Amino acid sequence: TSRPPPWQPRRLLCPAPLQPLRPLARHRTRPVAAPPGASAAGGGEAQALAAEFMTSERVKVAAMLGLALALCNADRVVMSVAIVPLSQAYGWTPSFAGVVQSSFLWGYLVSPIIGGALVDYYGGKRVMAYGVALWSFATFLSPWAAARSLWLFISTRILLGVAEGVALPCMNNMVLRWFPRTERSSAVGIAMAGFQLGNTIGLLLSPIIMSRTGTFGPFVIFGLFGFLWVLVWISAITGTPGEHPQISAYELEYITKGQKLVKPQVQGERLRKIPPFRNLLSKWPTWALISANAMHSWGLFRHPFMDASVFQNHISCQSERSCMV
Repeated sequence: TSRPPPWQPRRLLCPAPLQPLRPLARHRTRPVAAPPGASAAGGGEAQALAAEFMTSERVKVAAMLGLALALCNADRVVMSVAIVPLSQAYGWTPSFAGVVQSSFLWGYLVSPIIGGALVDYYGGKRVMAYGVALWSFATFLSPWAAARSLWLFISTRILLGVAEGVALPCMNNMVLRWFPRTERSSAVGIAMAGFQLGNTIGLLLSPIIMSRTGTFGPFVIFGLFGFLWVLVWISAITGTPGEHPQISAYELEYITKGQKLVKPQVQGERLRKIPPFRNLLSKWPTWALISANAMHSWGLFRHPFMDASVFQNHISCQSERSCMV
């Protein structure tokens, strides 16, 4: 192209005026909707939140876990009451009576470790159902086993310990799946309250039932209650909130928002990972927790197992009064 003569002014190319930059929109997470019936006036929102919590499906899960742990401890402490009449009936020495009582702990020694791996693989609902059914069967079978063979009776006590070892891992798994992070401590508190309630019920009701139905009456009654619990658990509780057919949309969203989920688990997908035991056992916090739990378990198991025998054999206290103490 020809250039213009030098006496003609050149036309400058002016750029288009700059447009002001619009501020970038900040990413905002959608808040969870308020529960139905909540109003801002007069503290209605707090009351609605409390009402929603008490009637929610996740509280039913915590209550069922508490009942399971109550049965777990009740089946466990029955022997501490029955050991005195059984020793008198079968002529057991105090040392052999200690063997009978400690046989429960033989199975309970390693089953929590195995139970934790099973819970990671199959989920808390399924393992808890099998565990309660198995320890209820062992409790219910105790009278028949004692009438057949002493070692068969001890075998049922070992089976009881093996089955009860899965209770706490299942509780932790169900609380993790069903509760947001802000409510997990409350859920564990509800469940563990049932654990201590089982001690109270087992020690108070066992001598009363024995005085009316015989020494093995509490074994049969507590075993039947365990079977009833399994039926309710299977029919009313699901492994995750998303599988529950009656959960409200608000509660499902509230649980999901409150959980820190890395990857949602697809139905049928199972965790196939071996726990890193070598890595865990190389850490000082692991051994600190093991030591603290060992000291706690010494007092927890020693007093219910031994105090009733001491009061009845050495202080001449009736079984009802000794268990109340």
